[in-house]
Amino acid sequence: MTARTLSLVVALGVATALPAADPPKRWNVLLVTADDMNADSAGWLGNKLNLTPNLDAFAKSAHRLVNNHNTCPICQPGREALLTGRVPHRSGALGFNPINKDVPTLVEVLKAAGYHTAAIEKIVHMAPADKFPWDDKRQGGIGKDPAKMRAAVKEALAKAGEAKKPFFLNANITDPHRPFFGAGATNAKGDGSTDDITPLTAKDVTVPGFLEDLPKVREEVAQYYSSIKRFDVSFGAILDELKAAGRLDDTLVVFWSDHGMSFPFSKATVYRNGTWSPVLVRIPGTEKPKELTEFVSSVDVMPSLLELLKVDAPKGMDGRSWVPLLDGETQPDRDFVVTHVNTVSSGKAFPQRCVRTKTHSLQFHAWVGEGTPFRVEAMSGLSFAAMNASTDEGVKKRVKQLVEGEKLALYDLTTDPDERVNVLDRKEYGRVFANLSAKLLAHMKATDDPQTKAFEAALAARPK
Repeated sequence: MTARTLSLVVALGVATALPAADPPKRWNVLLVTADDMNADSAGWLGNKLNLTPNLDAFAKSAHRLVNNHNTCPICQPGREALLTGRVPHRSGALGFNPINKDVPTLVEVLKAAGYHTAAIEKIVHMAPADKFPWDDKRQGGIGKDPAKMRAAVKEALAKAGEAKKPFFLNANITDPHRPFFGAGATNAKGDGSTDDITPLTAKDVTVPGFLEDLPKVREEVAQYYSSIKRFDVSFGAILDELKAAGRLDDTLVVFWSDHGMSFPFSKATVYRNGTWSPVLVRIPGTEKPKELTEFVSSVDVMPSLLELLKVDAPKGMDGRSWVPLLDGETQPDRDFVVTHVNTVSSGKAFPQRCVRTKTHSLQFHAWVGEGTPFRVEAMSGLSFAAMNASTDEGVKKRVKQLVEGEKLALYDLTTDPDERVNVLDRKEYGRVFANLSAKLLAHMKATDDPQTKAFEAALAARPK
């Protein structure tokens, strides 16, 4: 907001999305992440199981960017994209590998600006270590244990206070990542310990629409939702410690999940449930938080935080700040978002691209026809095994869609939000396909995407 605009708003007595007064010179930053959490697992987005009371209460006090999609729905490249503001092929982090040495990170920028930097868990997914120069690192069995998370946050905040600097604390909860709460006889609660959480059972849950309602799928969804309950206890503990330290009112708090749940058609895919991850941002002094429906990306988080903190942003980021949107301004090209998958945790390459709007998605699966069936960690549990063993023709068709794939697929989200029916060959969608393919190709060319030629070849192979 310009000084002129602020003066006008104050003079007219009009409330804005941002605080009425200029922010303190140096806010602290608390970035809390969930690990493999589907957007619609939260109560504030409609889940009826009351799994996330702490997150839901926080959402009421925060700006809600409900159409954020993560540029890469995989743990390491997704987190590295968040902390560089760059798409994977421009940071160097195509998969589980380090970013390029010449790419600035949020940790480096804030440390150079005088911030004390601290991280809890997921540190191995931010590489190389010298590009993420945390002053304080805490890891090892913390992320799935709310009591240990509480203690780690308390200690990190105390150390930040001793440094007498503003702090940037990245607290990474590792729920609901596999192993799920209640999964495995020798590890009944995953790798954490929370005796006061009552696990859900198969009869308690509704299976998400993008999955098949089979007994083993239902059982695993119950385990996943039990892990969501434990996540929320950890989230509440983090905010409790921030308040106890007296830092609630001078800390900018951000919540984000790195991608969707570890199930078929979610994590490590560009399907909607893989990339959809709303961002919650609580800015000190904001009385009337907004809900933004424009499409934004995880690469927008870094430039947005730096603008809010009044810290100069490095050149070369692919993301752009959404702070103007909070003040009621408009931005071009916020009616679509592009997402990416390259190399997965196994080291195999399954390149995917997607351009998504509110009504349609166009997906490009470059790996199709290359001889390797699709396989990712999210297919390792009960759910995919049950789907793969099913003799139901509808389920078999869904398995084929995932494992064999289609080079190009167009989905009408108004009638098919779970992206089951490819309408690419229907004449009535010709204009939609032309529009979305042009948007995706332009993005790929602008970012020097290594899959550009393959996409052009797929377009050229389409019947005229």
